[in-house]
Amino acid sequence: MREPPDNLTEDTLRARLRDRYGLDVEDLTFLPLGYDSSAWVYRVRAADDATYFLKVRLSIKNEAGLVVPRYLGDHGLAHIVAPLPTTGGALWTDAGDYVLILYPFVEGSSAWGREMTPQQWRDYGALMRQVHDMPIAPDLARVLRRDRFVPDGAAAIRRVDAHIGTRAFDDPTERRLARFWQEQRATIRILLERAEDLGRRLAASAPPLVLCHADIHTANVLVDTDGHVWFVDWDETLLAPRERDLMFVVGGISSTLVSPREEAYVFEGYGPIEVDPLALAYYRYCWAVGDIGAFGEQVFFRPDLGPDTRREGAEMLMGLFEPGEIVDIALGSEIPAG
Repeated sequence: MREPPDNLTEDTLRARLRDRYGLDVEDLTFLPLGYDSSAWVYRVRAADDATYFLKVRLSIKNEAGLVVPRYLGDHGLAHIVAPLPTTGGALWTDAGDYVLILYPFVEGSSAWGREMTPQQWRDYGALMRQVHDMPIAPDLARVLRRDRFVPDGAAAIRRVDAHIGTRAFDDPTERRLARFWQEQRATIRILLERAEDLGRRLAASAPPLVLCHADIHTANVLVDTDGHVWFVDWDETLLAPRERDLMFVVGGISSTLVSPREEAYVFEGYGPIEVDPLALAYYRYCWAVGDIGAFGEQVFFRPDLGPDTRREGAEMLMGLFEPGEIVDIALGSEIPAG
């Protein structure tokens, strides 16, 4: 179970929302959602009964994650959840050691684990294509990262691997995960080596880059009460080959998320495209490496987190190796000769 952030009281949040956004907060509810251990979310109800979604972060992970959805909304894309400006026009504000980002609250539910209709899958594909086809203005290009084809999580995996190899652990969660890591060490090294090799090959091929959400699995897809599909949580957005997003559709990051029939519906909305198997394989391996590294660091290098959060991180890491999950999907990828 997620816990609220340390050293950030509700009174502080209420005061900041009043001073920076002009909101008189009637009710503030912590929502124990998500797997990002450096982010927390709240539902805010103002005195006028308007509702908002507040995200609290340790820092701005990627400025483009705020600028891009605002840009897309301002340029005519509907169903993009974008941050609301402060009274001074900024897209975020501070609260001591934390950063606050306020969004409109869209009534609905995550597409993760729910059954979407064929039309909703088509809408998902069509909205993804609109994002990919969006022209990049110079002011947007200045804040957008370009994919360098170096897998996120590589340094974290090496750090965790070295840490595990040098000590015994008293903490039961650490001890359990260390034992599992040692059992899977050969597989983890294969994943890391292939991710880095595929990244070098992809960089050498100089693929065309488009605007990508970069984290558009169904947990970041919201279906509102009218059945409309929305894209949320743009923290990872960057310029990359379109397979960075299509990875979540073509096989997905878990065999339980997108069926072959649902994949076909997505492409009915997205339109015809030839998927690059090299890029697809690279991003699958990257996802596996990134999650293994992130959850490993959460367990071994985040003493500030509560025991439940760290235990959940260990469970999530071990779950990646289950049949039909991302490690299995990555290792089964078609890798072109070269």
